[in-house]
This record gives sequence, C-alpha cells and structure tokens, in this order.
Amino acid sequence: MSINWTLRRAPAAALFLFRQWLLFKWDHKVRGRYREAEMLNYVRGRATAGEPRSVLGAMDEFARKRRWLMNIGPVKGAILADALRAARAARVVEIGSYCGYSAVLIGNLVKPAGGRVVSIEKNRRFAGIAREIVGLAGLDTVVEIRNGTLESELANLEGSFDGVLLDHWKDEYLPDLQRLESAGLLTEGAVVVADNIDFFKVPDYLGYVRGSGIYESRFVEASVEYNEHITDGVEISVFHPHSP
Repeated sequence: MSINWTLRRAPAAALFLFRQWLLFKWDHKVRGRYREAEMLNYVRGRATAGEPRSVLGAMDEFARKRRWLMNIGPVKGAILADALRAARAARVVEIGSYCGYSAVLIGNLVKPAGGRVVSIEKNRRFAGIAREIVGLAGLDTVVEIRNGTLESELANLEGSFDGVLLDHWKDEYLPDLQRLESAGLLTEGAVVVADNIDFFKVPDYLGYVRGSGIYESRFVEASVEYNEHITDGVEISVFHPHSP
C-alpha cells in the first residue's frame, strides 16, 4: 500500500499515520528504539504469563500510555470476537499479525473448542515479536505465526477456514480474499472480518463483498484503535457461495 494510495483514498488516515511515522523516526534515530520492541519488554514486565487477557491488557496499556500501536484494540476486538462467536468459527486465518494482539484474542476464543489460528505476517521483525507475544499468552499450541504473505503461504494452508481476519495492506484485501475463495479455503458460512474499512477507505473490497452476491455483508462503526476521536469500523461478511 503506497503513500499515494493512502493520501488519495483516506487523507485523514494519511495525516494521522504521518505523525506516527515522525514518532517512529524519532524513536529509531534519536532514541535508538522500536516501539514494538519496547512494547514486548513492557508486556514481559507487566503481564501474567499464560493469561491471554493479561497480555492483551498490557498491550493496550502500552498503546495508551507510551506509543500508539496498530493493534485491532479492545473496541474492535470485541466486534471481531462477537462475529467469530456468531459464526462458531474454530479455524481462523489472519492476514496481518503485526505484534500478535488479534492472534492472542482469537486464539483465546477458539481454544476451548480445540480451534486453531494461522496468522500470517509479512514483516519478519513483527512476526518474531508476535510469536513471543503468543508464547507469553500460553497459546503457542493454538496459534501459529507464519512469516510471509498469503500468496506465499497459500499452498501450505491445510484444511478450510470458517473465520478470516484481514488486517494488512488495504490494497491486498480483495486479492487475498479472492485467493482464499479460489483455493477453496472458505467454508460455507465462513465469516470474514476486514479492519480499518472506514479509516483507510477500501471501495474495491466493499464493492465486491456487498455486490458479488456471495456474501451477506454489513459495516460496524467504531473508532481507530486507542483514538476515540477518529472514526473507523469493520466490515463483517458471511460467505454464502451457493446463494440463489
């Protein structure tokens, strides 16, 4: 997703992210630190090992008190959890792990039913942090973090999925959803949750899930993670490939 794409589609998002980019440069060049690595150390020192909710709480606390993080966050996380429960999802693929927040949230949700989560992250550094976060939460037997893209991992995905979280490059939402469809990896009734739909504006994706006739789709408004002043939301789409 290019800067020009973000500016054209969502100027408010571009301004917010530009500020975060400046802070990132300050942290890296002046302070010699990455916020994600700082977050990991923060969570290690405050969360109770083996307790997913404690790990998520520490991540939320860091994002509010120290540096903003692009986790799905507690508000949209609750929307995600409700959607997965409604679909009785037990096998979930996430595209865009970042630091593992939503992987922990989903893993904790599906663990009682013997579920499984495959979370794919393109950035090697983020994937490593996500694995550590999942391990701290005691969910490494439920959640697998893979470093790569959906395209690179597609042939290695086994079985089908009844839940999907899209939370990566926004211009890849539609191509990756269609890759899952073409590979036959979505079950009838699978729920697809796409984050940051209002913040970034993703008209090609929305046009498809709302107009293709194979999804029952709705938008749920929320705010940007850890910033109640900027509106955002998620699109929840239920897969019905054999709809008349």
